[in-house]
Amino acid sequence: MKLSCSLRTLGTLVASAASMLVLGAGSACSDSAGSKATPPSSAEAGADADTFTSSEELLVPVAAGRAYVKLASPPAIVTPADPKTDKGWDLAFEGLDVFTNSGPSGGGLGASFGPLDPIVFIDDAVPATPFLATDTTGGAFIRWWFYGGSAANHALYTRFHVYGVQDGAKQYKVQVLNYYGVRDGAPTAALYRVRWAEVTAAGAGPVKDVADLDGTADQANDAGKSECLDLGSGARMMLTAAEARVSSAWHLCFRRENISVNGEVGGPRGVGAVDLDAVSSPTEKLSEVVQKTPESELARFDAVTAPSLAGQPFRGDRIVSGFGSLWLERGVIPVAPSKSAFVVRGADNTSMYLVGFARFDGATATSPGTVVMRVKSVK
Repeated sequence: MKLSCSLRTLGTLVASAASMLVLGAGSACSDSAGSKATPPSSAEAGADADTFTSSEELLVPVAAGRAYVKLASPPAIVTPADPKTDKGWDLAFEGLDVFTNSGPSGGGLGASFGPLDPIVFIDDAVPATPFLATDTTGGAFIRWWFYGGSAANHALYTRFHVYGVQDGAKQYKVQVLNYYGVRDGAPTAALYRVRWAEVTAAGAGPVKDVADLDGTADQANDAGKSECLDLGSGARMMLTAAEARVSSAWHLCFRRENISVNGEVGGPRGVGAVDLDAVSSPTEKLSEVVQKTPESELARFDAVTAPSLAGQPFRGDRIVSGFGSLWLERGVIPVAPSKSAFVVRGADNTSMYLVGFARFDGATATSPGTVVMRVKSVK
């Protein structure tokens, strides 16, 4: 078996062990003021009444601007004096987005992961996950991975999607081949292997394949350096998150499970990217994804030519959290919540919560209206 394939199995152990380090929990509470909602009766809530058990309920009207919420009991809506520095809030709602108090969204050390089965609300322990994601910049590569999603499998598997990347008049195609490499003789997460090639009207340039792109820097530590890549020259450089945001020397940066694009809020170079296989994401199954290899997916990569990239909606990065679009039911208008649970680390970097969304009241195509959410403190 080739190394890139065998590391998938070994990587499960690495990701599982890493999750135990990431998921430290505590019981510190915020003193920020808020308002406690009155839970609806079973008749009012209907079928959603028992979606999440043993939890507190909060109603969050999402109108103009952002609505800020603290999750410590009792959960409440708060009004931070300065959201960028105030650690008295844990989640923020704006339009169809949910943000944590972390990274570019706030000065706290919040993070999140999901979706998980709502059955996790039965337990009082923090469920095991491969990582907790702080808010970051992200775009086309936001879901390059498929999560193993079980107690025995916390690994991340590449979907082998092909991505188009545009930098001015130049275009490239990129494919993520692996998330696990070897360091000091042990399988290590966030050592990427990728391949790419320039795409021109005359055809594709030489295929470049590099391994051990170092994305191992801690998401919560902006001072940690991770590796960035220039697709034109092949140059590799180690940059902090702050350095990357002001540098024009790279196209893609790798930091834990995130792959950033140097455009819009991601950086000043004006690079855009698009997932050429995004349409297949909703129907992909883990059992199918784990069978794919760099060799079996080379034909998919080779098939992308200049006409494949013509007219594509190339975009840079924007601010994203672990919620992404995963907290919403796919393809439903007006919008509705997915019946899922999310793990949230509070802004204090200690408190841990389970969060779920029972229903939206007054939702439209672009707004959830009032979010009816459930919150449970876990350890």
